[in-house]
Amino acid sequence: MSSNTTLAIIPARGGSKGIKRKNIRDLDGRPLIEYTIDAAKTSDAVDRVIVSTDDQEIANVAAAAGAEVPFMRPDELARDDTPTEPVLTHALKELDEEFDQFVLLQPTSPLRTAEHVTEAITKYEQSESESLLSVYQSKNYRWQYTEEGATQINFDGNRSRRQEKQPEFAENGAIYITEVDTYLQTENLTYGKTELYEMSERSSVDIDVPFDLWLAEQILRYEQSDGDIPS
Repeated sequence: MSSNTTLAIIPARGGSKGIKRKNIRDLDGRPLIEYTIDAAKTSDAVDRVIVSTDDQEIANVAAAAGAEVPFMRPDELARDDTPTEPVLTHALKELDEEFDQFVLLQPTSPLRTAEHVTEAITKYEQSESESLLSVYQSKNYRWQYTEEGATQINFDGNRSRRQEKQPEFAENGAIYITEVDTYLQTENLTYGKTELYEMSERSSVDIDVPFDLWLAEQILRYEQSDGDIPS
């Protein structure tokens, strides 16, 4: 796949349940969304960076950080139960410019860097895949509740040593890439053959509840003091 024009879409609605005003909450002295805007703008593989929001304060913060806010998202696409897919479709149809592919960057992944974005786009373009998503490796034993009690999901009861267990990959929500035309036809972020871009568990921190915000801040502060967080 040859190099294509790439749009970065950052969706950031005003309402949030786990953390109020989450997308512009302070994280180590900066609004949360600014980390994602910086990653997108600094990546050489991204041609344009836009934020889709229904909230004027978020729009102002995003613009100050260097992102474009070319339209405001309608209220019906900013409810608690609104899925991401129609938000992306609305954004792609509202733009005055066409792109070959887009990368979805959630503002809740502040430890995802420009290097991650560039590497993911490069991997996608060099692959034969229709879509790509970011993941981290997991060797955890997983269970689920059923009417008959808890049951095993990803092992059969023969517990091998953790190091010998075949790794699985957990979706981290940091990066999704797909072709614009295909997406507008399917509204499916992982349509067709899907490529995985592996990130460390440290870089995969996703801000959903206050503990996640605290954890991301501890990592950032520790690294600023020349500490080395293991991958």
